[in-house]
Amino acid sequence: MQPARTLTIKNLPSAIHRRLAARAAEHERSLNSEVIACLKAAVMAERIDPEALLDRARALRREMKGRISDIELRRAKSRGRP
Repeated sequence: MQPARTLTIKNLPSAIHRRLAARAAEHERSLNSEVIACLKAAVMAERIDPEALLDRARALRREMKGRISDIELRRAKSRGRP
């Protein structure tokens, strides 16, 4: 494991600081831990391959064909919605 690094952020707008502090409180983390979580989510997220996602959706649609009616699908989609 590599040693931890230190990063100083200069000229952080107050609005961003307030929102980070609020998020940290919501997640019961320190401000530093929240910043690390936000950065990790932003830079470590895997890129989605749109074609692979569409291929998977099409395959699922083929698998489900004939198993569920359009009416049942509409009911399932709207269940729990106002």
